[in-house]
Parts: sequence; C-alpha cells; structure tokens
Amino acid sequence: MIRTEKNRKRTRTSYLPISISWVLKMGIAIAGFVWWGWSFVAVVVGLYIGFKLLKAALSCLLSLLLIIAFILLLTVFIF
Repeated sequence: MIRTEKNRKRTRTSYLPISISWVLKMGIAIAGFVWWGWSFVAVVVGLYIGFKLLKAALSCLLSLLLIIAFILLLTVFIF
C-alpha cells in the first residue's frame, strides 16, 4: 500500500509536450527579436556562449588551484 502511494507521487501530473518555461523563453525571444531585431539574437547567443565558456574556465581554474594546493600540502608534510 505504501509503495503504491509512493509510485503515485512520482507520476507526472502534466503530459504536455512543452513546459511553461519553454513557452516563456520562446515568447521573450520572439518579443526581443521583434523589438530589437538581429542584434537581440546576437546578444543572447553571445551571452549563452560566454556563460558556457566562463563556467568552463572557472571550473578549470578551480581544478588547477585544488591540484596546486594538494601538491603544496604534500610537499609541506613530506619535507
């Protein structure tokens, strides 16, 4: 009985092929294109790619920082 109730809680309540957030994003994109033209599209694409690159660069820098800290910690304990 409890398992049946848990399975009912996990089922989707909506079977729409697209979510409301996607509709809002598409509406904002269309409105921005209508008002500002191709420059709006270029800015949005640039921000999207820029955030992806920035996220990757920060992740790489954080990994390098952790590796350097680990190596320094090892050298301090060994020597």
